[in-house]
Amino acid sequence: MDTINVLLAAYNGEKFVGQMIDSIIAQDCDNWQLILSDDGSTDSTPEILQAYADKMPEKIQFYRSGIRFGRPEQHFMHLLQKFCDAPYIMFCDQDDIWHADKIRKTYEKMKEIEKKPEIPAMVHTDLRVVDGQLNEIHPSFMYLSGISGDRMETRQLLAQNVVTGCTMMVNRALAALGSGVIPQGIPMHDWWLALLASACGVTGFLNEATIDYRQHGNNSVGAKNVRSVSHILKNLKSRQMAEHIKATYGHAAVFAKCYGAILPEDKRRQVEAYAALAQKNGLSRRAAYIRYGFWKAGALRKIGQLLLG
Repeated sequence: MDTINVLLAAYNGEKFVGQMIDSIIAQDCDNWQLILSDDGSTDSTPEILQAYADKMPEKIQFYRSGIRFGRPEQHFMHLLQKFCDAPYIMFCDQDDIWHADKIRKTYEKMKEIEKKPEIPAMVHTDLRVVDGQLNEIHPSFMYLSGISGDRMETRQLLAQNVVTGCTMMVNRALAALGSGVIPQGIPMHDWWLALLASACGVTGFLNEATIDYRQHGNNSVGAKNVRSVSHILKNLKSRQMAEHIKATYGHAAVFAKCYGAILPEDKRRQVEAYAALAQKNGLSRRAAYIRYGFWKAGALRKIGQLLLG
């Protein structure tokens, strides 16, 4: 089996990071190499990471960048840039638990979709949502969030991300392309890489939870029950959804600047049209949603786009 680099970005994770690393060590395959990185923690996280690296130096490396990133996407993209030499790369948060077959099953899905290694490719999976003590909240993050993991067309991803970074595997071609330029203003690394894979390569979704996704109040991005009435009303009444929609236009503009010259013509037109919505009036934006299919998942989100976009 090909070598897979697993990139773990930590920050003040002393409570759970050991359990996370243990779940990687317990994988039912051994073709992984684990790279640990800390973002200036003020707790005992660095000592925990060093202890694991000392215990298993043939499998685990504690990489000390000397950089304070401050944002997880910048941290992960830096690691991707430094460790994109392996055929495949996965991303790892500090507070989850990987199922014992996660690496193997994701790798198998990758080999299923990857026709040529020089073509950028990405695979992601569903997640099991749990609380701080690993009690199940819901068996499917996708269902709880009202999204579908196979909504991976570029026009769909411009409006809404459906990929969770801690379930991703990317091949070396996508890693090299995605980390070649790391501008300010990108969305989360998973969204950026998913969009790039969709526009320039191939994507795959394993409709199975491969990870216990821990919700404990400190997650950078957590699971939300978008099916609840309170959540729907809160988003429609507040400016949160409107600001999020506006931010996606900016993401598209950055993406077009970085990769517009290499995108297939149809994808380039989609990206540029979506980025241009920032300068359009409400009626023109709604017309573009319909023309290009720039829709979020679900009827309520679509209504939100029409009302607030």
